[in-house]
Amino acid sequence: MPPRFAAPARTLLLALAFILGLTRPASAAAPEKFPAGDGLFTFSAWDGPPLPVYFHAPANVTPTTPIVFVMHGQARNGDEYRDQWSDLAARYGFLLLVPTFGNRDFPGFDRYNYGNVLAPDGTRRPAGQWAFTAIERLFDHVKATAGLTAPTYFIYGHSAGAQFVHRLFFFLPEARAARVISANAGAYMLPDFKTAHPYGLGGSGVTAGDLQTALARPVLVLLGEADMDPNHRPMPRTPEANAQGLHRFSRGLNYFRLATEQTVRLGVPFGWKIATVPGVAHSNTLMAPAAAAHFFPP
Repeated sequence: MPPRFAAPARTLLLALAFILGLTRPASAAAPEKFPAGDGLFTFSAWDGPPLPVYFHAPANVTPTTPIVFVMHGQARNGDEYRDQWSDLAARYGFLLLVPTFGNRDFPGFDRYNYGNVLAPDGTRRPAGQWAFTAIERLFDHVKATAGLTAPTYFIYGHSAGAQFVHRLFFFLPEARAARVISANAGAYMLPDFKTAHPYGLGGSGVTAGDLQTALARPVLVLLGEADMDPNHRPMPRTPEANAQGLHRFSRGLNYFRLATEQTVRLGVPFGWKIATVPGVAHSNTLMAPAAAAHFFPP
């Protein structure tokens, strides 16, 4: 017969097992019907680590409710980004999803900003492990569990999240993003094979066909006109990043200019647009209303 433990001893054993990683707390799946307001669930239906997903649901979620992904910054503060977008989700009537890529499982720029695509030796990881793939799988999961029918989603990222978002459609040409907004990225993966990844397409595995597809996508480069501090942290300050411009505003302008030149050179359709927000520096709180208005114009 197995030994029986008194309650204090059993509690101690369970605590030790949790610390040693022998047990895990139960994970909540996406709710079958999203309750109105703020919430949190854990998403694990993909090949990577479980992701906390902060959400806000409008008062009336119907099968046709739009889905908007918001990608957090380098602080990995998905809860704060959810809070900064909650009123907008309620106003425009969309389901807000903020998947959070924590520092423990996705340390550094490579694992989050750059999508966890390339291993340290430069080879591609299996696509199922890419952070970009998590967005597509989460989209399917939420639709299936909540009975939503949207064929596409909207996605926005600010700062490190903007680095994530503007790479997604290069590495996943078939991503179902109907509208993409990259806001105030610190540096860019330029649409240029002469520049090495992560600052360009060289060695990334992106093909010429992927580039042409990406240039035709409905992308908005959104820039705060006052995001001009050349020493703002944690803006990348490598020589390759500095070559893109002195600050985030100039880097965004140069990124869009180069993309425009590439479409002319390649003779392909150009789906990108650029917009600026007057008086705004490096602030997701102040960029979010402009982004939501672009997603849902009157």
